[in-house]
Amino acid sequence: MQPFPASLFSDGPVLRLLDLAIAAQESGGKLSLDEEIQRYIRLVRRDWVANWNCSVYTSAGLLDFAADSVAQLGALDSFPTEFREKVTRAAGDMGMVEYLRTLAEFVRIIDRQGVPEYWELPMGGSEFLQTFPFLFGFDAILMDVGDGPFAAIVQSFLTNEHPYCHERAVACTTEAQRALVLFPDADALKKHLSWATRDRLQELIATVNDHMQQEHS
Repeated sequence: MQPFPASLFSDGPVLRLLDLAIAAQESGGKLSLDEEIQRYIRLVRRDWVANWNCSVYTSAGLLDFAADSVAQLGALDSFPTEFREKVTRAAGDMGMVEYLRTLAEFVRIIDRQGVPEYWELPMGGSEFLQTFPFLFGFDAILMDVGDGPFAAIVQSFLTNEHPYCHERAVACTTEAQRALVLFPDADALKKHLSWATRDRLQELIATVNDHMQQEHS
């Protein structure tokens, strides 16, 4: 029997896909596993780093490897605690090996169908968080500083981060520009990020651009 690398089941796509399966099962019908996996595939395929590092096909292969590892060992004692808990919840009454292989094939089938456009399948909550992590991170800044003109808050953030502000600031403006393109309606972002109106996103971009031109050009 060959040893298996436990690190593969401590983090990464196996746990992410099990999370999606559990969320769909325990949502009371509010979430569809088919749609959640479509969003996962879209997230990976549209991020060249993620797709280069671990494609969806590789993720499905890791589920197969997890199934083979469980089948070989015959028990979960040697696996990381988080994997043991999640695969048990996800499998339910189905055998864990069978469930992992079924999930792997399900991922492959959906992957072959192609990536849906956002108008066909709206961006979900977890997908939004992974797509716009720096905009989400701006929540903490707004909570710390309280009320005030938004441009002044952005400027204060840049001043506090300077001269290393370019890393977070550029990431914020990149995400803001993408959000403006993907969510053209004025209130489209409200259910995901209450502060991020179109006017504020444009103000964020303009303030960062002004700072970069004055301090970094």
